[in-house]
Amino acid sequence: MMNRSTPLVLFRRGTFGVLCSAFLCLLLSSCRSIPPAPNPYAKPPCIRFLLTFDDGPSTRKPYNPTLAIIGQLATNDVQPDIKAIFFVQTENARGGGTPEGREIMRQISSQGHILGIHSVSSRGHVDHTKTPPDELSCSLQQAKNLIRRLTGLDPLFVRPPYGVSNLRTRALYTDLRLNILMADITAHDGIIYGFKASLRRRSSLRTALEKMRKELINHPAHITPFPVVVSFHDVNPYTAKHMTEYLHILTEEARRVGLTLPDKPFFETPQEVTAAGMSRRIPPLVETLKK
Repeated sequence: MMNRSTPLVLFRRGTFGVLCSAFLCLLLSSCRSIPPAPNPYAKPPCIRFLLTFDDGPSTRKPYNPTLAIIGQLATNDVQPDIKAIFFVQTENARGGGTPEGREIMRQISSQGHILGIHSVSSRGHVDHTKTPPDELSCSLQQAKNLIRRLTGLDPLFVRPPYGVSNLRTRALYTDLRLNILMADITAHDGIIYGFKASLRRRSSLRTALEKMRKELINHPAHITPFPVVVSFHDVNPYTAKHMTEYLHILTEEARRVGLTLPDKPFFETPQEVTAAGMSRRIPPLVETLKK
């Protein structure tokens, strides 16, 4: 019979101990990587949708997408009289830069919607960061003056083309008292090579809403209901023809993924829209630098 203190037994014991230690370390390491389980008793996040539209106004005839969208926001079977923010291209040669386009901008405002600034170049949808500073400053001021003349109000919001900004452009926005408002959820309905349909609109919006729910659970909002900013393109005829369907999709999928909605899931006055937009703006550069 082999003695317990023989090298073979010691080797086996040592190997077993090393393996146990390695397994325990691996188990503890994997446990640390597992996020804490959500509180099953936590109240589901409550949200409200802030609708925004980019790239308009459209001057298409006889079917005008911008006017069709305004009509559906006013009259639909989800919530009548919804108000939104329209980020306009003030100098677009086929839109805001024409008399017809500016008349439509006036109509947008007269229906209680808010006008914000998007592209301000006569050359089209131009990135603000690639525009010379003096030219951009002058163009933004002209856009502000135009919107004030059409609506009687100074615009408060800007959405930079392509969502691109830098320290220089953000400082300029701050100087002009413009607040950057980006989107949490996009309908992905920008016109790409003439293809205007969105074949996965429901599943795409559901995925975005699921992500929003997780974000609000992990980082609870200080505002209830929390304004969720959704972006569309009012120059897209497909979007215009399906706007009421989009309203259904947003509310149905929000509830399906576990978000709660108030009785009126969309904003219904210019004052509410403005307050919601200000609550979701990117902080001005001067505030950011103070932190």
